[in-house]
Amino acid sequence: MVMKYCWGMFLVIFLLLGCRSSQHTLPRTVAEQSPPDESALLIDSILQTGLDREAVYTLLGHIKPMSSLKLYRMPLANTDSARRISPNIVDRAQKGRYLDRLSRVQKAVNEIRLPDLAFVLIPYRTHQDSIRTIQLSVVRVSLLDSLLKAKESFFGQYGLVPGTDPATVVSTIENAGIYERYRGYGYLFGYPDYAVDFFVEASHTHRDIQQPTPRNFFNIPTHQSKEGYFVYAYPKDYEPSREVDSLLYHRSTKVLETYEKLRDRYLNADSTVRAYRLLLDAATAEGRLK
Repeated sequence: MVMKYCWGMFLVIFLLLGCRSSQHTLPRTVAEQSPPDESALLIDSILQTGLDREAVYTLLGHIKPMSSLKLYRMPLANTDSARRISPNIVDRAQKGRYLDRLSRVQKAVNEIRLPDLAFVLIPYRTHQDSIRTIQLSVVRVSLLDSLLKAKESFFGQYGLVPGTDPATVVSTIENAGIYERYRGYGYLFGYPDYAVDFFVEASHTHRDIQQPTPRNFFNIPTHQSKEGYFVYAYPKDYEPSREVDSLLYHRSTKVLETYEKLRDRYLNADSTVRAYRLLLDAATAEGRLK
């Protein structure tokens, strides 16, 4: 995902999009058993993907209230309008393997015990033909609660207040009206207020005149790429500011530097990362795990 995706990529970002627990029991990790447990492998794979991309700013930092981890696209949606009132939509004989895969993902993320983090698996409201997209995201609960309070004039219309379960918040925004979804996701993904305003207003204009509003993009680097993951649009005539954009950039890159220093210590022989152990150790060092 790079800058050339521009409008389409940024629209997807806005459309993208666990349970709290005091338990810290660690499922067996890749390094602690032979042969490795399937769930532990899946947990490390999901978390490594997030750490290598923009979710590092949620998983290891306090920058983004929510970040995307994985997208699962599966042929589960009903395409037959005549069957909308039927209770029998998914034929297990034909599509049960997709549900089984989602079950493995849900089971794995349910086993994750990281303080202040919740993992939510939310289906997109819309679908393309039979393809239903299910979004796996991670939420920094304390940041979400602060956001719900700071933006209560927006989130309050849905009755969303600090302490609301993260899955309820994300599901509510996913199923809101088009512009409310854009704004809600913009806030959840940690974009500056002016960038959220610009995107919502530009989307409204584009819908009216069928022509995109000229824009530039502000990129914050990740381990995987310097561009394309933590990115937001801003007006052509806007000059990024020290107080907003530069501050966000420098706060974020400090988190990335921390991850880069830690990453090599948790590498397996096959270059995969013991991501769960990395995050547990980081939480312990921060004093979140006793």
